[in-house]
Amino acid sequence: MKKTTAFLLLSITMNTIAIDSLQVKNGDFVKGRFTVPNTQPSDLTVVFPDRSTRRLLHNIAGSQEFMFKAQGDGNAQFRIRTADFAKEVKNYQLDILQHIPVEQQKSPPERQQSPLMQHLAEQLQQASNETEKQKILESFWRRRQKEGTPLVETGTRQNYQLVTFLWRSAKHNVTLWGAPSHDHEPLQRLANSDVWFKTYELRDDTLISYGFAPDIPTLPVNQREQRRALLSTLQADPLNPKTFPLDIQHADKYNYSSVLALSHAPKQPYTKPQNVPHGKLETYRFHSKLLNNSRRILVYFPPHFTPNQPDQLLLFFFDGRDYTDTVPTPRILDNMIAAQKIPPAVAVFIDNPSVESRHQELPPNSLFTRMLAKELYPWITQQLHIKTSPNRTALIGSSFGGLAASYVAAKYPELFGNVLAMSGSFWWYKPDTPSEQKNYIAHLYAVTPQRNVRFFLSAGRYETGGNDDSSILSSSRHLHDVLTAKGYVVTYREYTTDHSYFAWQGILSDGLSTLFGRK
Repeated sequence: MKKTTAFLLLSITMNTIAIDSLQVKNGDFVKGRFTVPNTQPSDLTVVFPDRSTRRLLHNIAGSQEFMFKAQGDGNAQFRIRTADFAKEVKNYQLDILQHIPVEQQKSPPERQQSPLMQHLAEQLQQASNETEKQKILESFWRRRQKEGTPLVETGTRQNYQLVTFLWRSAKHNVTLWGAPSHDHEPLQRLANSDVWFKTYELRDDTLISYGFAPDIPTLPVNQREQRRALLSTLQADPLNPKTFPLDIQHADKYNYSSVLALSHAPKQPYTKPQNVPHGKLETYRFHSKLLNNSRRILVYFPPHFTPNQPDQLLLFFFDGRDYTDTVPTPRILDNMIAAQKIPPAVAVFIDNPSVESRHQELPPNSLFTRMLAKELYPWITQQLHIKTSPNRTALIGSSFGGLAASYVAAKYPELFGNVLAMSGSFWWYKPDTPSEQKNYIAHLYAVTPQRNVRFFLSAGRYETGGNDDSSILSSSRHLHDVLTAKGYVVTYREYTTDHSYFAWQGILSDGLSTLFGRK
C-alpha cells in the first residue's frame, strides 16, 4: 500500500480481502472512516507494529469515523470481523482521511484578535535569531511605556472596542483581577516571549478597575485558599497612569487599582477635589446591647450644619470604612451639595466590627435589623438632635450592604423610606430555602404588603458570575421586576462595569440625584 501523508484521502475498496495494512511510525496520527452494509454489523481492529492491538469500532452498521495514534514503526494491520466474530466481512470500505507524522503535529499559529498583537506575533515568528527577537520586544515595550496600557483598538462591532491587557516578564503565570468576563482570568504568553496578554471586545461605555497577580504561589491548601493566594501578588498595572483611589501619594503598588475607561464610559464628576465648602467627619463609638458588640461610627456633617433644616437628608451607609477610606463619600457629598444637586445631608457610616461579623450581620439578620431600628437610629437622632422623616432617610450599600439595605427597609419602612442598593447580593438565600424562594429579598417583597419605600437599584453588566441564573445581574433584574409589579417607585440602571468600589463611587451620585435631586 502507498504510504500516506498528512491530509491525504486514501480509499481502499475490498471484497474478499479481510486484512490490509498502513505503513506508520511511532506516534503518527491516523484518522479514517469505516463503512459496512447495514445488514452486516462489524468490528474494526488495528494491530500495531509493536503487536499491541486496539479495537477502533464495535458493532458498526453503516459508516463511522475512527482515530488512533500509532504504536511502533512498520505496518499497522486492520482486521475486520462481524461483531460476533463468527466470520470475516466481505463487503466494506476503509478510507484513510488523515495521516499526520509526529514531526508535522504542530498547531497552526494562533491568529490574534488584536491587530497590534497579531503584528507582534508575526514579527517574532519572522525574527531570524534571538537578538533580533529581543530588539522587537524592546521596541514594543518602549511604545507601551510611552502610550500606556491597556491597548485599545477599534472593535469589529459598532460601539465596541478591542482591549488588550498586558503584563511583562512573569515566569509562570499572570492572572487578571477584575476581568470583564469574570472576577479573574489568566493571561496567555505570546510565543515564549516576555509578553503576557488577554484581549476582549468590550462595549465602548466600559468602566472598570483591575489589577494583575503575577506568579501566584502554589500552596498546599484547599482550592478556595489557593484561589485567594492571588492576593499575595495582586498589584496595579505599572504602565497605566489612571488609578483608583485617585489619591495614592502614600500607597504602594499593592494598595491601589488601575482603571480602564473607554471612549463612552460614564463620567464621575463629583469624585475629584473641587474648590467648595467642606463638611466635617467626626468619630463616635457605639455599643449595641442587642448584639453585644461595639463598632466605630463615622458621621459626616455638611457645611453650615444646623440640626433641623427642613429638607436635610439622613443617610446610613453600610461598610462604613470603605465608604470613607476607599470611596471619597465626604468629598462626593461636598461637591453635590455645593452644586445644589442634593439638599444638605448628614451621613452615618456604620463600620463592621470584623470580617466575620459582616458576613453574619449584613445578610438578612433580624437581630442586626432590630439594632439599627431600636438602638442606632434613636442614638444618632438624639446625639445629633436631628428630627427627620422616612422620605428624607436612606439606607445605602453595595454587595451585602445593598442586600442589607433592602431587608431593613422592608422591616422598618416607618424609619427608612429610601434604598440605594448598588450591585446588591440579591442571589442570597437562607440554607434549606425552597427553590422557588431562592431570590430571598424578591420573594420577601412579593409576599408582603407594599411599603412606602422608594428604590434605586443598579448592577454591572459584567456581574454575571459563574451561573447567570443566580448572579448579581440577573437577581437585580428579578428584584426590579418584582418591585415594579408590586407598585413600588423604583429606578433600575445597568452600567457596563464590574463589582468594585470604583464603579460604585460614580453610581452613588447617580442614586442620590435620582432619589433626592433638586428639580
